[in-house]
Amino acid sequence: MKIIIVGDGKVGATLVEHLSLEGHDIIVIDRDQKVIEQLVNSYDVMGICGNGASYEVQLEAGVGDAQLFVAVTSSDELNILSCLMAKKAGAEHTIARVRTPDYLKQVPFFKDELGLSMIVNPELDAANEIAKVLRFPNAINIETFYRGLVDLAEVKVDAGNPLCDTQLTDIFNKFNVRILVCAVQRKDEVIIPHGDFVLKAGDRIHITAPRGVLVSFMKKLKIYKHRTKDIMITGGGKMGYYLARQLCETGGYNVKIIENDEKRCDHLCEILPGADVVHGDGTDREVLLEQGLAGQDAFVALTTIDEENIMLSLFAKSKSDAKVITKINRIAYDEVISNLDLDSTIYPKNITAEYIVISLP
Repeated sequence: MKIIIVGDGKVGATLVEHLSLEGHDIIVIDRDQKVIEQLVNSYDVMGICGNGASYEVQLEAGVGDAQLFVAVTSSDELNILSCLMAKKAGAEHTIARVRTPDYLKQVPFFKDELGLSMIVNPELDAANEIAKVLRFPNAINIETFYRGLVDLAEVKVDAGNPLCDTQLTDIFNKFNVRILVCAVQRKDEVIIPHGDFVLKAGDRIHITAPRGVLVSFMKKLKIYKHRTKDIMITGGGKMGYYLARQLCETGGYNVKIIENDEKRCDHLCEILPGADVVHGDGTDREVLLEQGLAGQDAFVALTTIDEENIMLSLFAKSKSDAKVITKINRIAYDEVISNLDLDSTIYPKNITAEYIVISLP
């Protein structure tokens, strides 16, 4: 498949990495010559330095016979314009990254009237993933299938867990619950287990079952946590807004956002009347403690700096029993993070890239 990608930022680079492994014919357009050179040297792709919204540049990339055109620059307007031109020039499918909340209600118009195949929003996609985890706090990550009736949950087998030293074929006899262990991550190895596989402390298991069965299984393991109610979010950016809005609309949550920018706080108060917005430094331990960190059911670190999110999450774990969720933007931290005592980590660029890959025509 011939795929043109405009923008080689975090999402663009991750998308190139994913798609290049599948043998697609990839052309990347970016204004930065150094970025293009680095990308061409790292992957089997063609690079063009230029404006992705330029008709001449798109023709140079061969847009007329492209099966997929993806615009993921930092500008929503540039992404939309690039996709409109690509569609007119003959691209079969177009995908634009649109992050601004004001455009969210216009997504049906973008698709139906402007002909875009898909709109992706990394912050919104990540917020949706966080909301899933908050609804099932026992899991590290959770995926939902079959209209919400079946869940695929990632759970860590800690020392003392009844699953330790248990053979998979013995799970039903031991717990009287029918679940399927789809995969096991043991250190750096991912294993598709057979029935004679024995679970060990430290394993991360991916299990699937209907939601009620999964809850019953967690209760029998004595690791079940009831749905979170009091949630503290540090960072009131786009992702914090999307998450808080979803939780407030769902109902049953007490949402507190700590944001350092006073103007942003005022804006959040206007658009999120159901949330408690606090003007303060979310990286200050005294502020967190004063705002009731110790009594929270969940703590979500969504600042713009990875290091701050990691340190805040570790601090939250040391001062509370909260379910801790950490936003990470740099893949280079993956190996280090896996050795830290964090609950759930969210990689927005990975989520969006995977979403695009699985939606390929």
